[in-house]
Amino acid sequence: MFRVPTLCLCLLASLAIADESSSKPARLTVAQKNGWATYDAELKKKEDAVNKACGSSVKSSYDRSTYPAFDPMKDRTQSACQMAVGTLVEVCGTADGKAAVKETVKKTVCRLSTEGTKVSLDGSVMTIYIDPENTSITGKQPGSYSWKSAYEEVL
Repeated sequence: MFRVPTLCLCLLASLAIADESSSKPARLTVAQKNGWATYDAELKKKEDAVNKACGSSVKSSYDRSTYPAFDPMKDRTQSACQMAVGTLVEVCGTADGKAAVKETVKKTVCRLSTEGTKVSLDGSVMTIYIDPENTSITGKQPGSYSWKSAYEEVL
């Protein structure tokens, strides 16, 4: 017969093992790895164009943790992210826009969102929220936004 302390230790050990296994990320398939590689390569092209136009050193990435069931054959947010990052080139079309991007934005991060398509700036990180179900870009004021107008509002 089990003693209570032994039983408790066994339960705690099994809970710890279960907790460790649930915190490990799922193994990516070859299709997913190739999909992310393509996404990253295309985003790098937009990043390079922004840095050339703005005289900046912005780094861009996807927040992969927000893509829990990423399927490169079904996901269509990559083009929205690339378009959003690429729009920074337009912002740099004016001296004030160029200065704002160069001085403020060090990193852009695209996140899959379920709470709307929008942008936020936290320190030097510009987070671009892409909601495939709600593609209208929102800002601080009611109405329709473009990426450019949303950026100019936070910069």
